[in-house]
Amino acid sequence: MTNSTWAPLPSALSPSNGRPIRLRWNDTLRDGPRPAIGGAAIRRREIHLHSCLRDDPVEHSRILTHELFHFAWTRLGNPRRAAWKNLLHNELAANARGELGLSSQWRKDQLPKAFNNYACEAFCDTAAALFSTCREHEEYTLANRWRAKREKWFLANLPMKY
Repeated sequence: MTNSTWAPLPSALSPSNGRPIRLRWNDTLRDGPRPAIGGAAIRRREIHLHSCLRDDPVEHSRILTHELFHFAWTRLGNPRRAAWKNLLHNELAANARGELGLSSQWRKDQLPKAFNNYACEAFCDTAAALFSTCREHEEYTLANRWRAKREKWFLANLPMKY
């Protein structure tokens, strides 16, 4: 994998930093009780994608970017994760509706339990909306004002060297 696959992905989060990340095709992925089309095995440094993504380059880019950012989440550090969670708490306090992907939306619908899982999925879905080649998607239901705040957070908190 090269960083050019995800341009303009921040180089500090590039798969070229650290050991290689393997891409595996797997048609039996699950996200808890639900079928999934992507997953990340952080400790094994693997990303698993459903083969239906082979023929859809835009969706492939969106899901692959989402899964890649699970690796970024683990390296983000507690202060930045806390700042991200604060941003999400502000959205929730303002009754912001919608999300940037189903993985974060179904966790948002289950709040207040498992807030940390929601925060991680919202981070990865936001990264996919910002850095993949998928500019518009039916799962992008978060209002533009909240999307802009998330983008501002990403630009302020992630090094953008590319």
